[in-house]
Amino acid sequence: METYEKYIIRDHSSLKQPTIYFWLKSIGFSEHFIKALRKNERSFKVNGTYCKINHRISNGDILEIMKNPHPASAIQPCDGELEVIYEDDEYLAVNKPHLLACIPTRSHYQDNLGGRIVKYMQTKDQNFVLRMVNRLDKDTAGIVIVAKSNSAYNNLKNIDKTYYALCRGKFGEKNFTIDKPILTINENGINQMKRVVSKDGKPSVTHATIEKEFVTYSLTKLKLETGRTHQIRVHLSSIGHNLIGDHIYSSVTESENHTFLILKEASFTHPQTCKQINLNIPFPNEWDKYLS
Repeated sequence: METYEKYIIRDHSSLKQPTIYFWLKSIGFSEHFIKALRKNERSFKVNGTYCKINHRISNGDILEIMKNPHPASAIQPCDGELEVIYEDDEYLAVNKPHLLACIPTRSHYQDNLGGRIVKYMQTKDQNFVLRMVNRLDKDTAGIVIVAKSNSAYNNLKNIDKTYYALCRGKFGEKNFTIDKPILTINENGINQMKRVVSKDGKPSVTHATIEKEFVTYSLTKLKLETGRTHQIRVHLSSIGHNLIGDHIYSSVTESENHTFLILKEASFTHPQTCKQINLNIPFPNEWDKYLS
């Protein structure tokens, strides 16, 4: 069964022509998405009646647009547990555990977050297309937000994210900023999946606040101005405070099997309702032995 987004036509006086096509263009729909809508004769309804994209609209009309005209995601559904922390008609937010990949890879094809989400959405929208607004490394736990339609994906701006990490050592100050460019290591043109601080890298800025210090490690709250891959891990390692469980950037042998990094808080203004959505999840159970 197709799902639709509803719009009320308020003012079309600025349109080149008062048709669905020009109205779609005026609110930012891409030609690629519009092309997909054209291919399905059930993509548009005006006041409850199916119509073509060149249908003339009037103020007060209720326009319904198919959410997902593209072929459904080919990602294999997975049966694993999915912890939903927020859901409405436009967005889904879930709590990703440590050691679960966000998307299928050769080594994570049978079980991954994307597959679990596809499984969850199958009964809600048979045409569901997976659109993750943000992704996390396999080792990193935390909030992942999914848009249920193309317009929901394109219209969501400025997500405020707050990460927490357990780092080796104590810090001499409570608040500080790490402003160091990060470079991806390539050998013979092959991405080695490792980054380093380098003057030849891309600008990268991390703001940190020490929440609590223990004997040999610290709980640190982090906000990013830039979103480079492994940014938190690279930056903290560069100042001698690698994350507990980090087997790539650690200067010590780690006994834990994942990095202790979590996207714990996220907030955004809902594009449709203009309400502030605030998401907050607890620390995973495996953090208890460090935080108690």
